[in-house]
Amino acid sequence: MNSYGGQAVINGVMIMGRNTSVIAVRSPAEEIIKREISIKKLYSSKFNKIPILRGILSLLDQLRTGVKAINLSEAISRGEKDSEETVPNLSGFQLFLTFSVSLLFVIGIFLVGPAVVSRILNSLGLGDFLISIIEGIIRLSLVIAYIFFVGLSDEFKKLFQYHGAEHMAIWTHDNKDDLTIDNLKKYSKEHPRCGTSFIFLVILISIILFTFVPTSSIIFRVIFKILLLPIVIGVSYELLKFASSSKSKILKSILNAPGIWIQFLTTRKPDNSQMEVAIESLKFAIELNED
Repeated sequence: MNSYGGQAVINGVMIMGRNTSVIAVRSPAEEIIKREISIKKLYSSKFNKIPILRGILSLLDQLRTGVKAINLSEAISRGEKDSEETVPNLSGFQLFLTFSVSLLFVIGIFLVGPAVVSRILNSLGLGDFLISIIEGIIRLSLVIAYIFFVGLSDEFKKLFQYHGAEHMAIWTHDNKDDLTIDNLKKYSKEHPRCGTSFIFLVILISIILFTFVPTSSIIFRVIFKILLLPIVIGVSYELLKFASSSKSKILKSILNAPGIWIQFLTTRKPDNSQMEVAIESLKFAIELNED
């Protein structure tokens, strides 16, 4: 049986399968609109045996698919013509620009800020290892604070409800139950395969690797961290891949627990209509990936 992942989109749910991804979105007319998301994947069979690199390519594919899914769901939610062709594919330059702006935001908030703090702590005579731990705690605190405050808005509360519905649908499929609302209600809105586990692991691995980055120069420290970031992402992917295939329940629990905790912030209990959308999205994904 194939395993599936996904994410919440605007008024709907995206489900990612082995071969293709789909979305189901609730339109202003209360219809559930389903569409396939097509991208040319970077991650392919010729790369899937190359450790580290496969994790980086897999993440890039997920980001590209996610951006396209959100754009399409936004168009459907506005009541526009719901064909996928109404949402133009982002050009290479547009993707680069979007990624660059996002990267600058991440660098400014999550790398430069903690690096400035580390410089101050370094002047107080604290060791590199302790400074890296403090930086990691600051970085994690910023992520949690950001999620908490955006979750106070009605728009994000609804998004987090669809996130919970997506998890409940995948749990139902994982346990080979029929995809019905009553069955979804039996399962948790948190799921160990959620990307939040990956985010936490990236922060944890960065704490370890960034310990070896000199603290004498803020600019050098930030640049070196940026260069290390792809390696951090790749290593995190390999650890999660190893944990998912491991028979050790203890190892799985250790690696999954922090991500589950964060999901208490990123998921909400969905209503029946939202679970219905998640069910339709997963059914559509199964239809396209397993026929």
